[in-house]
Amino acid sequence: MNMLRTILALSVQLISMNALALIIGNEFHTESLRQQKNYERFFHQGFRTDGSPRIMDTLYFDQKLDHADANSATFKQRYFVDSSYAADNNSPVFYIICGEWNCAGTGSYGYAEGLAKKNKAHLVALEHRYYGQSLPTTKLTPEILKHLDLESAIEDLAQVQRHMMENRNLKGKWVAFGGSYAGTLAAYYRLKHPELIVGALASSAPVLMKNEFFEYDAHIAKVIDRTQCGNKVREVVKLIEAKMSTPEGVSEVKALFSASDIKEDRDFLYVVADMLAAAVQYGRDKVFCGALEKNPDLIAGYADGGLKVLASMGASPLEISLQIAEKVETTPDDNMRQWMWQSCRQFGWFQVSNTRGSTSRSSQIDLKYHEDFCQRAYNIPMSTDGVMNGEWYSPLLDPATSGIIFSNGGNDPWLTLSITNGTSPVNPELALYMMDGAAHCNDLKAIASLPSIAAAQGEMAKIIASWIQ
Repeated sequence: MNMLRTILALSVQLISMNALALIIGNEFHTESLRQQKNYERFFHQGFRTDGSPRIMDTLYFDQKLDHADANSATFKQRYFVDSSYAADNNSPVFYIICGEWNCAGTGSYGYAEGLAKKNKAHLVALEHRYYGQSLPTTKLTPEILKHLDLESAIEDLAQVQRHMMENRNLKGKWVAFGGSYAGTLAAYYRLKHPELIVGALASSAPVLMKNEFFEYDAHIAKVIDRTQCGNKVREVVKLIEAKMSTPEGVSEVKALFSASDIKEDRDFLYVVADMLAAAVQYGRDKVFCGALEKNPDLIAGYADGGLKVLASMGASPLEISLQIAEKVETTPDDNMRQWMWQSCRQFGWFQVSNTRGSTSRSSQIDLKYHEDFCQRAYNIPMSTDGVMNGEWYSPLLDPATSGIIFSNGGNDPWLTLSITNGTSPVNPELALYMMDGAAHCNDLKAIASLPSIAAAQGEMAKIIASWIQ
């Protein structure tokens, strides 16, 4: 029976861990959102990766909406606790940071859960404000969204940790874990609160803030050029643009992509690019290119490959379009409106066409498109480019900052915004791992799919063990 449970748990882990490619950038939020539902169904009532039943408390913390206001209104912020592996109250605590999705609890990162067993650690997971069950309201107007920012998210982590230390007597050393945007939070939490956590694992974490993220498109183009369908992709994009020069052509091509309900033509072109980007970021590029290669009708082949990628994520073209972010009424399963608010207001990270070289997306997907979106969805201007880097990013490169692991996959288009061995100046106090052939957040899976991932996981485990001794 125990073996059966183990096989079942690992099988579901392999299927749904793609959700832990915990996504930044609107094109992949849907994968996180939809596949987190699988976690919700399985892990809340299922098994850990070692086959044992997951016993996890689901709790709510009265969190201030505005940390700067002593009389601020509060909202119920969801968090989860699993102390099954811990020896006592002095055992270490692994703090699971959830990002822009409906948090699935302490089983969110299989790698961290496995380390908790080895190190006899408590597991605590915090859901991000404004996502999942931690919505202050279901109507997300710009006035309400003003309290959704990086500063508040970091302070939320501190408040819940202090609460757990004081009220649940978790006095051991705390380590933060996060992937993608949650990895950004893990790194910045260690930067801002070194008195609370001894270290942080920031997997595939973008920490450099910039508006025009053309490097993303350049990386996608580089990968598809290696699979030898790059020229066909670029040809398809031109064919689609030409076909959309007439109303009849627009209707025809949108119907082919099952995207007739996407109103704005540039939103549709963004989805076309996102289909390919999802294939690359999550290691499905060969499947996508295979569909394109075998179809003599290039547009139909592209649509076939793209829709297969979305279907594997349980998503539709409309669900990954920016049109969805205009919807003010929000449910726990929605996240596009919240995330694009954060992008417009603080982070940028807009995936634009790479006009500097090889590209994989329409030239109409430029910074102006995103500026227009911020105005139409929230009536706010795009944030000043890189304005937050002085306070947040630059200190990460100072040797006074320590106790952070940055891990990245060589095939991940987000790695140019993270900290790697090529980042200058070098901070010798950071631990940096590059995993050849790995995609976004692959090292957070319980099972390493590549030798480079297994090697990195082994070394990171040693560092984390040294932090909690």
